[in-house]
Amino acid sequence: MRGWTHYLSGLAMSTFFTPLLEDLARGILWPVITGFYAYLPDFIDFKFRRFLWRRDVLVDPAPQDSELRVSPRRILISKLRPENRWQFYYIEGVVKAVTTHSEELTEFVVEDDSGEIRVVAKYEDCQRLKEIIGDELSVGMRVRVPGYMDVDAEGNPYWNVADAPHPNYIAGLVAKAIDLAYETGKRVTVKIYNIRMPGDVYRRFLIHYDSSNKKIRVLMGPLVSTGGLPVENTGVPYYRALGEASTKHPFKKVYPRPTIIDAFSGPEIGFVKNSEEGVVEEEFIPWHRGFTHSFTAGFIFSIFLIPILLFLGYGNYLYLTLAAMLGYWMHVIEDQMGMMGSVLLPPITKKRVPGLMIGPRMPAAMNFATNWAMISLIVWNLNRSLPSISPGFPKIIDLTKFTGSLVPDVVADLALLVILLTPTILIYVFGVIDRAKFIKLLKEQIREKELEELIDEMEEVGGF
Repeated sequence: MRGWTHYLSGLAMSTFFTPLLEDLARGILWPVITGFYAYLPDFIDFKFRRFLWRRDVLVDPAPQDSELRVSPRRILISKLRPENRWQFYYIEGVVKAVTTHSEELTEFVVEDDSGEIRVVAKYEDCQRLKEIIGDELSVGMRVRVPGYMDVDAEGNPYWNVADAPHPNYIAGLVAKAIDLAYETGKRVTVKIYNIRMPGDVYRRFLIHYDSSNKKIRVLMGPLVSTGGLPVENTGVPYYRALGEASTKHPFKKVYPRPTIIDAFSGPEIGFVKNSEEGVVEEEFIPWHRGFTHSFTAGFIFSIFLIPILLFLGYGNYLYLTLAAMLGYWMHVIEDQMGMMGSVLLPPITKKRVPGLMIGPRMPAAMNFATNWAMISLIVWNLNRSLPSISPGFPKIIDLTKFTGSLVPDVVADLALLVILLTPTILIYVFGVIDRAKFIKLLKEQIREKELEELIDEMEEVGGF
């Protein structure tokens, strides 16, 4: 759920307490703090925990230029190391010799101030090279060539002309992180950086977990806009689109969404050994949805509110503390409707309890439904409390006017609540149906052959 949805939920909880509504009517604004309490779990995670979290493995497939903040960054030839293999950079220097220059293969030697390296362009990359340096290639001309360092069959390094990193780099580091988590028994957090290119576009790539064969596969996709729309004719050639690395130990993917990296910051993924099952489990964004997203934390943080309110001399401190705790708990409940789940009741529960996964393909509708529910609760509480807040002032919506004395006030109020919540109920019913369809789709995909799964995910990357 979005932040303002949580905030609205906290405000809704405060309206259940008439003394707090009376304070608001008198211009005392302390009850609005419940909105902040409902947003507090995300505030702590995104403003503090994410910056304090230790990253054990950094995966930066295309380091950015320090000034331009886009890729690729220049690298001196003498700085190329085995750990740079497949990382996306550019080299700049003078052509020292031309070995081959044809439509399907071009080889030449580039020399900069620090050393020299053989440059190779093959197949479609010959055309890319031509677009960069022009039709002519001669000794003495200065060139700037994007690509990555690779090693040939004889173990000699060379510069491969390319417009993206090779996905082997990403696959290899993720596989090593999984093995490290298994062998040490500790959580290993991997930070994966995205690839931002000039023009405010991003190179999309997807990480595929083939747990059956203990392989990590990475698919390099096209350039996409910040909105995720693919840019036409920007895909990479098939011979450097797929990367693969094997793990020594078993693993399984828990988060039921493909790991796709494109715009904005890349994700953090934790790998944790499940000793009972003997596998390494994926933990998506490990610093999020931990203790902060629990009923336990809601209780503790709310208790801290009591001495503060007493110090400030606020008389209705118990009502406000209870409303703040309910607002915090509403955040936990609302997040539990999604996929990631939360650690609901530590220390009794130590791992994330999987989310209910309601409406996995209609998140905007679920946000709207929850917002509508909270607004409905606020309206309903204000309406039924109006005679108490303003003696002599009747309810704005009073269903007993239509039913006479046949229906008690309590029943009429409940009927009004059901009417107000009807849109939310209907959308949530569609959400449950969508959940069932989504799970069915996942099961069908699991039964498909591995190649068919790859094709499906490649289409999701952007289509080849």
